[in-house]
Amino acid sequence: MLYDVLNRVALDAGLGEAKAYEVDLAVGHLAHTRAGDLLTMDRNYPAYRLLAELNQRGRDFVIRCSAAPFAQARQMLKGEGPDSQTVTLTPCAAQRPGIRGLGLPLPVTVRLVGVLLSAGEYEVLVTSLLDGVLYPTEGFRELYHWRWGIETFFGLPKTRLELENFTGMGAEAVRQDFHAAVYLSGLESLLTDTAQMMLDAKTTQYPQTVNRAVSFNAIKNYALEAVWKLPIQAKRFNMIRVMAI
Repeated sequence: MLYDVLNRVALDAGLGEAKAYEVDLAVGHLAHTRAGDLLTMDRNYPAYRLLAELNQRGRDFVIRCSAAPFAQARQMLKGEGPDSQTVTLTPCAAQRPGIRGLGLPLPVTVRLVGVLLSAGEYEVLVTSLLDGVLYPTEGFRELYHWRWGIETFFGLPKTRLELENFTGMGAEAVRQDFHAAVYLSGLESLLTDTAQMMLDAKTTQYPQTVNRAVSFNAIKNYALEAVWKLPIQAKRFNMIRVMAI
Protein backbone atom coordinates (compact mmCIF):
# COMPACT_ATOMS: atom_id res chain seq x y z
CA MET A 1 0.00 0.00 0.00
CA LEU A 2 1.07 3.55 -0.78
CA TYR A 3 -0.39 5.72 1.98
CA ASP A 4 -0.44 9.49 2.36
CA VAL A 5 0.24 9.84 6.10
CA LEU A 6 -0.60 13.57 6.25
CA ASN A 7 -4.00 13.27 4.58
CA ARG A 8 -4.88 9.73 5.76
CA VAL A 9 -5.64 8.46 2.26
CA ALA A 10 -4.42 5.30 0.52
CA LEU A 11 -3.20 6.37 -2.93
CA ASP A 12 -2.58 2.86 -4.24
CA ALA A 13 -3.25 -0.58 -2.80
CA GLY A 14 -3.01 -4.13 -4.02
CA LEU A 15 -2.90 -7.76 -2.96
CA GLY A 16 0.22 -9.84 -3.54
CA GLU A 17 1.43 -13.33 -2.81
CA ALA A 18 2.87 -13.95 0.65
CA LYS A 19 6.21 -14.87 -0.95
CA ALA A 20 6.34 -11.66 -3.03
CA TYR A 21 9.45 -9.48 -2.68
CA GLU A 22 8.62 -6.22 -0.89
CA VAL A 23 10.87 -4.19 -3.19
CA ASP A 24 9.01 -5.44 -6.30
CA LEU A 25 5.70 -4.41 -4.72
CA ALA A 26 7.10 -1.00 -3.74
CA VAL A 27 8.36 -0.33 -7.28
CA GLY A 28 4.84 -1.01 -8.52
CA HIS A 29 3.55 1.88 -6.39
CA LEU A 30 5.97 4.44 -7.82
CA ALA A 31 3.73 5.17 -10.82
CA HIS A 32 1.35 6.83 -8.35
CA THR A 33 4.00 9.21 -6.97
CA ARG A 34 5.21 12.53 -8.30
CA ALA A 35 8.19 14.86 -7.98
CA GLY A 36 8.17 16.61 -4.61
CA ASP A 37 6.75 13.63 -2.73
CA LEU A 38 8.71 12.20 0.18
CA LEU A 39 8.57 8.43 0.52
CA THR A 40 9.20 6.82 3.92
CA MET A 41 9.79 3.09 4.28
CA ASP A 42 10.77 0.57 6.93
CA ARG A 43 13.94 -1.50 7.05
CA ASN A 44 12.82 -4.23 4.63
CA TYR A 45 13.22 -1.84 1.70
CA PRO A 46 16.73 -0.28 1.38
CA ALA A 47 17.94 -2.59 -1.40
CA TYR A 48 20.18 -1.08 -4.07
CA ARG A 49 17.56 -1.70 -6.75
CA LEU A 50 14.92 0.39 -4.98
CA LEU A 51 17.37 3.20 -4.19
CA ALA A 52 18.37 3.26 -7.88
CA GLU A 53 14.71 3.29 -8.99
CA LEU A 54 13.95 6.22 -6.70
CA ASN A 55 17.07 8.06 -7.83
CA GLN A 56 16.25 7.60 -11.50
CA ARG A 57 12.66 8.81 -11.03
CA GLY A 58 13.70 11.82 -8.96
CA ARG A 59 11.79 10.73 -5.85
CA ASP A 60 12.91 11.79 -2.39
CA PHE A 61 12.97 9.16 0.34
CA VAL A 62 13.79 8.38 3.96
CA ILE A 63 14.22 4.66 4.59
CA ARG A 64 15.30 2.87 7.74
CA CYS A 65 18.36 0.63 7.39
CA SER A 66 18.76 -2.82 8.87
CA ALA A 67 22.22 -3.99 9.90
CA ALA A 68 22.77 -5.87 6.66
CA PRO A 69 22.80 -3.66 3.54
CA PHE A 70 25.69 -1.19 3.86
CA ALA A 71 28.98 -1.29 5.78
CA GLN A 72 28.72 2.39 6.75
CA ALA A 73 25.27 1.82 8.20
CA ARG A 74 26.49 -1.14 10.27
CA GLN A 75 29.15 1.10 11.80
CA MET A 76 26.65 3.87 12.59
CA LEU A 77 24.24 1.39 14.19
CA LYS A 78 26.98 0.75 16.75
CA GLY A 79 27.16 4.48 17.48
CA GLU A 80 30.50 4.81 15.69
CA GLY A 81 31.50 7.49 13.19
CA PRO A 82 29.61 10.66 12.21
CA ASP A 83 25.85 10.97 12.69
CA SER A 84 25.48 12.13 9.08
CA GLN A 85 27.55 11.23 6.03
CA THR A 86 27.14 11.22 2.27
CA VAL A 87 28.18 7.95 0.67
CA THR A 88 28.32 6.46 -2.82
CA LEU A 89 26.76 3.02 -3.12
CA THR A 90 27.30 0.36 -5.76
CA PRO A 91 25.60 -3.04 -6.09
CA CYS A 92 27.51 -6.23 -5.45
CA ALA A 93 28.96 -8.05 -8.45
CA ALA A 94 26.10 -10.55 -8.59
CA GLN A 95 23.48 -7.77 -8.81
CA ARG A 96 25.19 -5.58 -11.40
CA PRO A 97 23.97 -7.39 -14.58
CA GLY A 98 20.37 -7.20 -13.36
CA ILE A 99 20.71 -3.52 -12.42
CA ARG A 100 22.19 -2.72 -15.84
CA GLY A 101 19.46 -4.75 -17.52
CA LEU A 102 16.83 -2.57 -15.85
CA GLY A 103 18.61 0.55 -17.07
CA LEU A 104 19.20 1.78 -13.51
CA PRO A 105 22.08 4.06 -12.51
CA LEU A 106 25.45 2.91 -11.22
CA PRO A 107 26.42 4.16 -8.66
CA VAL A 108 23.93 6.03 -6.39
CA THR A 109 24.79 8.79 -3.91
CA VAL A 110 22.77 8.89 -0.69
CA ARG A 111 23.04 10.28 2.82
CA LEU A 112 23.11 8.13 5.94
CA VAL A 113 21.69 9.75 9.07
CA GLY A 114 22.11 8.27 12.54
CA VAL A 115 19.30 8.89 15.04
CA LEU A 116 19.57 8.13 18.76
CA LEU A 117 16.30 6.63 20.03
CA SER A 118 14.87 7.16 23.51
CA ALA A 119 15.79 3.57 24.41
CA GLY A 120 19.47 4.39 23.84
CA GLU A 121 19.72 2.48 20.55
CA TYR A 122 20.73 3.93 17.20
CA GLU A 123 18.60 3.99 14.08
CA VAL A 124 20.14 4.67 10.69
CA LEU A 125 18.14 6.25 7.87
CA VAL A 126 19.18 6.32 4.22
CA THR A 127 17.86 9.39 2.43
CA SER A 128 18.04 11.42 -0.76
CA LEU A 129 17.95 14.65 1.30
CA LEU A 130 21.66 15.33 0.98
CA ASP A 131 21.83 18.96 2.12
CA GLY A 132 22.66 18.97 5.82
CA VAL A 133 21.82 22.67 6.13
CA LEU A 134 18.33 22.43 4.62
CA TYR A 135 17.70 19.06 6.30
CA PRO A 136 19.55 18.97 9.64
CA THR A 137 20.10 15.65 11.35
CA GLU A 138 17.97 16.67 14.34
CA GLY A 139 14.77 16.68 12.28
CA PHE A 140 14.96 13.14 10.94
CA ARG A 141 13.68 11.40 14.06
CA GLU A 142 10.35 13.23 13.86
CA LEU A 143 10.27 12.99 10.08
CA TYR A 144 10.65 9.22 10.05
CA HIS A 145 8.11 8.86 12.87
CA TRP A 146 5.42 10.07 10.46
CA ARG A 147 5.71 6.67 8.78
CA TRP A 148 3.90 5.17 11.76
CA GLY A 149 0.68 6.40 10.17
CA ILE A 150 0.66 3.48 7.75
CA GLU A 151 1.07 0.98 10.59
CA THR A 152 -1.98 2.34 12.42
CA PHE A 153 -3.88 2.48 9.14
CA PHE A 154 -3.41 -1.25 8.50
CA GLY A 155 -5.44 -1.93 11.64
CA LEU A 156 -8.45 0.07 10.43
CA PRO A 157 -9.63 -2.19 7.57
CA LYS A 158 -9.06 -5.25 9.73
CA THR A 159 -10.91 -3.99 12.81
CA ARG A 160 -13.25 -1.08 12.02
CA LEU A 161 -14.24 -2.42 8.60
CA GLU A 162 -13.91 -6.15 9.41
CA LEU A 163 -11.98 -6.75 6.19
CA GLU A 164 -11.27 -10.41 6.96
CA ASN A 165 -15.01 -11.13 7.28
CA PHE A 166 -15.19 -11.68 3.52
CA THR A 167 -18.51 -11.73 1.68
CA GLY A 168 -17.36 -14.69 -0.41
CA MET A 169 -14.63 -17.33 -0.64
CA GLY A 170 -13.57 -16.72 -4.23
CA ALA A 171 -10.58 -14.62 -5.29
CA GLU A 172 -12.78 -11.98 -6.91
CA ALA A 173 -14.87 -11.59 -3.74
CA VAL A 174 -11.72 -11.11 -1.67
CA ARG A 175 -10.35 -8.50 -4.10
CA GLN A 176 -13.70 -6.70 -4.14
CA ASP A 177 -13.92 -6.58 -0.34
CA PHE A 178 -10.32 -5.42 -0.07
CA HIS A 179 -10.70 -2.48 -2.44
CA ALA A 180 -14.06 -1.54 -0.94
CA ALA A 181 -12.42 -1.32 2.49
CA VAL A 182 -9.60 0.86 1.13
CA TYR A 183 -12.15 3.11 -0.60
CA LEU A 184 -14.26 3.47 2.56
CA SER A 185 -11.19 4.39 4.60
CA GLY A 186 -10.44 7.26 2.22
CA LEU A 187 -14.07 8.34 2.22
CA GLU A 188 -14.01 8.47 6.03
CA SER A 189 -10.97 10.73 5.90
CA LEU A 190 -12.70 13.11 3.50
CA LEU A 191 -15.98 13.23 5.40
CA THR A 192 -14.50 13.70 8.86
CA ASP A 193 -11.93 16.31 7.88
CA THR A 194 -14.36 19.22 8.22
CA ALA A 195 -15.60 17.92 11.57
CA GLN A 196 -12.03 17.69 12.85
CA MET A 197 -11.28 21.25 11.73
CA MET A 198 -14.34 22.42 13.68
CA LEU A 199 -13.09 20.61 16.78
CA ASP A 200 -9.61 22.07 16.35
CA ALA A 201 -11.09 25.56 16.24
CA LYS A 202 -12.85 25.13 19.60
CA THR A 203 -11.22 26.33 22.81
CA THR A 204 -11.32 23.40 25.22
CA GLN A 205 -9.27 22.19 28.17
CA TYR A 206 -8.16 19.11 26.23
CA PRO A 207 -7.80 18.52 22.46
CA GLN A 208 -10.80 16.85 20.88
CA THR A 209 -10.78 14.38 18.00
CA VAL A 210 -13.40 12.67 15.89
CA ASN A 211 -14.50 9.34 17.34
CA ARG A 212 -13.42 7.14 14.46
CA ALA A 213 -15.24 4.10 15.78
CA VAL A 214 -18.48 6.03 15.36
CA SER A 215 -17.51 7.55 12.01
CA PHE A 216 -16.56 4.21 10.46
CA ASN A 217 -19.74 2.57 11.72
CA ALA A 218 -21.83 5.33 10.16
CA ILE A 219 -19.96 5.26 6.87
CA LYS A 220 -20.34 1.49 6.54
CA ASN A 221 -24.13 1.91 6.76
CA TYR A 222 -24.55 5.10 4.73
CA ALA A 223 -21.68 5.04 2.22
CA LEU A 224 -23.85 4.70 -0.89
CA GLU A 225 -26.26 7.39 0.28
CA ALA A 226 -23.35 9.72 1.02
CA VAL A 227 -21.80 9.17 -2.39
CA TRP A 228 -24.98 9.50 -4.45
CA LYS A 229 -27.11 12.02 -2.53
CA LEU A 230 -24.97 14.21 -0.30
CA PRO A 231 -22.66 16.98 -1.54
CA ILE A 232 -19.12 16.32 -0.32
CA GLN A 233 -16.87 19.30 0.26
CA ALA A 234 -13.44 18.69 -1.22
CA LYS A 235 -10.78 18.17 1.42
CA ARG A 236 -8.02 20.79 1.55
CA PHE A 237 -5.05 18.50 1.09
CA ASN A 238 -1.57 19.32 2.31
CA MET A 239 0.48 20.52 -0.63
CA ILE A 240 3.42 18.38 0.46
CA ARG A 241 2.73 14.66 0.40
CA VAL A 242 4.58 12.41 2.80
CA MET A 243 3.86 8.82 1.92
CA ALA A 244 4.66 5.49 3.45
CA ILE A 245 4.97 2.07 1.86
